[in-house]
Amino acid sequence: MNHRRLFHLIGYLRTWIVRIAFVLTILFGASSQSAIPAEGIVAAANPAPNTITATAPARRFIRRLDGPVPAQAHVGQPIRLKIPAINVDAAVEQVGQTPDGAMDVPKDFNDTAWYDLGARPGERGNAVIAGHVDSTTGKAVFWDLRKLVSGDQIIVVGDDGMERQFIVTASESYARAAVPLDRVFGPATDMHLNLITCDSNSAFDRTRGEYAANLVVYARAA
Repeated sequence: MNHRRLFHLIGYLRTWIVRIAFVLTILFGASSQSAIPAEGIVAAANPAPNTITATAPARRFIRRLDGPVPAQAHVGQPIRLKIPAINVDAAVEQVGQTPDGAMDVPKDFNDTAWYDLGARPGERGNAVIAGHVDSTTGKAVFWDLRKLVSGDQIIVVGDDGMERQFIVTASESYARAAVPLDRVFGPATDMHLNLITCDSNSAFDRTRGEYAANLVVYARAA
């Protein structure tokens, strides 16, 4: 083989080697670049610990879920009851239960009594205040309770100085054994106040010294 043909062959091989190298560079170079994600994508898909920008909204939401449940606002104990429509302005005693499990009654015929085992007036639930309708000498604090009608106002003064207003919604008379205890004393999601006394329109048992029925006035927070 003469020198001219040899140089021609070498030049031909060099041309193909360059072409093959260029093709390989394109193929393998592109695939290697697509296999390495950009830094911004990594940060968004796999945030590092304590990353603020991506996780701040979620962290604020977690704090709301893990935080303490807001407590019901403090409500003072009732110390005075006012019912303008029947001219009642009376002190409020605190009572619990009698030995047989009934709600106790106020010691003074001119006072009312709050059932301190239940809700306070102004708290969610059924707050109950009782009063005598009469005494051995005449009328008592709740003598005119039966005159209340829907829309009448009831005001409870607490030992926190607050006056809490309630609006009468209904008035019902029940035989003693038929009083709906759940409705009067049971739990409730709203703020209710129930006033209870003897129904002076029912028969009076002189032997037992009690009326045959109870009168309940239902009210809700104004």
